[in-house]
Amino acid sequence: ENNNQRSVSYGDGIYKSMDGGKSWEHKGLKNSEHIGMIAIDPTNSDVVYVAATGPVWSAGGDRGLYKTIDGGENWEKILDISEHTGVHEVHLDPRNSNIVYAVAHQRRRHVFTYISGGPESSVYKSTDGGKNFRKITKGLPGGDLGRIGLDISPANPNVIYAVVEAQEDMGGVYRSTDLGESRERISDYWTNDNY
Repeated sequence: ENNNQRSVSYGDGIYKSMDGGKSWEHKGLKNSEHIGMIAIDPTNSDVVYVAATGPVWSAGGDRGLYKTIDGGENWEKILDISEHTGVHEVHLDPRNSNIVYAVAHQRRRHVFTYISGGPESSVYKSTDGGKNFRKITKGLPGGDLGRIGLDISPANPNVIYAVVEAQEDMGGVYRSTDLGESRERISDYWTNDNY
């Protein structure tokens, strides 16, 4: 659950089932509260990435991108942006699971307002299984960004789509044809993040 309503409830981390969902065991990240996405390496199911958005109403918590290589026994935070910015999506290239895309969202809910976006919202890419990340911003709007939704084309994984919340009417759908290294705006359609 990585939505941001005032009424959104929260969880207490990651659970794992080894019997098709009949029973579950808690596997950590208790203070994440909101986990946006989980990606399991298709070549090794003990390798799992967790995009932890973190608490809506406060800073801190288990917030960022986490990785386990032992089926959830131990977790390493591999992308830590700040106490205010979590990771709400993680995607693996279907041809090479060492290529990892993470989407960060700076946000905070208050009783009187909701702040969606800031200088820390961005798309990050790793080519070494999460050991190193870099921002990939070429072609994205300038200034502070809000929420970004990302997906890899199943027909051609070189193509990556992003729907971007941005200022000055620069939000919209952006397409990359070079593994996210650059993008072009193909539509001005976008949806409001106040859900």
